[in-house]
Amino acid sequence: MLLDAIFRSESLENPATPLTVESAENDGIFQSDVIVNPKTAMKLAAVYACIYVVSSNVAQMPLHVMRRTGKSVEPARDHPVFHLVHDEPNVWQTSYKWRELKQRHILGWGNGYTRVMRHRRSGEVTALEACMPWETTLLNTGGRYTYGLYNEEGSFAINPDDMIHIRALGNNQKFGLSPIMQHAETIGMGMSGQKYTSSFFSGNARPAGIVSVKGELNDNSWDRLKKMWQKATAMLRSQENRTMLLPAELDYKALTVSPVDAQLIDMMKLNRSMIAGIFNVPAHMINDLEKATFSNITQQAIQFVRYTIMPWVANWEQELNRRLFTRAELAAGYYARFNLAGLLRGTPQERAQFYHYAITDGWMSRNEARAFEDMNPVDGLDEMLVSVNAANPVNNVITDEKEGSKPDE
Repeated sequence: MLLDAIFRSESLENPATPLTVESAENDGIFQSDVIVNPKTAMKLAAVYACIYVVSSNVAQMPLHVMRRTGKSVEPARDHPVFHLVHDEPNVWQTSYKWRELKQRHILGWGNGYTRVMRHRRSGEVTALEACMPWETTLLNTGGRYTYGLYNEEGSFAINPDDMIHIRALGNNQKFGLSPIMQHAETIGMGMSGQKYTSSFFSGNARPAGIVSVKGELNDNSWDRLKKMWQKATAMLRSQENRTMLLPAELDYKALTVSPVDAQLIDMMKLNRSMIAGIFNVPAHMINDLEKATFSNITQQAIQFVRYTIMPWVANWEQELNRRLFTRAELAAGYYARFNLAGLLRGTPQERAQFYHYAITDGWMSRNEARAFEDMNPVDGLDEMLVSVNAANPVNNVITDEKEGSKPDE
């Protein structure tokens, strides 16, 4: 019903009031007996887990400003943006909390906004201020677009060049769509199931049993029966593992869980799997270990980085590069880059095998391998090593042929 109202551009409370997507995201969509919006959906464990997994992984990767000079690439620690993206973007947040919050906004509201604060005279970036998506909008004033920010400090018009706007998948070039609002029915089903389960186990959804009377009851005996039953159940709750004694004329029959209620857990498992699919998060990463095995955990981690995190990394890097650096700085080789090495870090055995082949094949020095393990360099280990087999493949073939030849008869 609400979706129909959106397409008719009218409000449910007042048809004369336009209903926008922003208002739907703030107020929520009514599904069954719950209201679904980016805030209430976080009460569903599967949604919270998915958003936390993606946001924390985007936030925990080191973010550096790099500079490419010829064939060499090195961190540009002297650039003013380096400290902002790597350590402290503003006075309220660390780099981790800033990226975690922005990714949460993207996955919840479909858009993550960060205002770029610059020095009035030099234009140097001085801070990156996080903007709330419900306080930010894009305005078209006479064919010129500006971002409008409305918060407790006042109202501000922000040039698009000073707004880092990272979007989720959307229908146009200006806005991303909220994954939660796009899948309100699926998430609402999970929230309804969670609400029903809570009321069911608290005893409010259905009676625990039926007490039948073998004879007839008058008003006085009915009141006396209720008092006796309440007293008996109170004693039973206060003293666990006790047997309830009933008068001879009463018969108690406990109600069993119906097949429909027994399938509730299966429905919630399916809903959890569907929500994991919405956010492209493997089920085992939100503690759904029913079908998970640990024999290929490294490969599962690589798949997560490749197909879930990498698209977001590319989204972040491209938006940061075009907003934090001038064209002259980009031409000079400056760019922002996430370090995914931490997420791809394997087991000790796998890392040892990786370093062995890298060193013996001659494309990594022993000190470079030590640097990956946060170990200090050692004199004499900067020399590239190449195995004999890799260095003299032709000689090896000739040697093998000589060793395999038969002596003259």
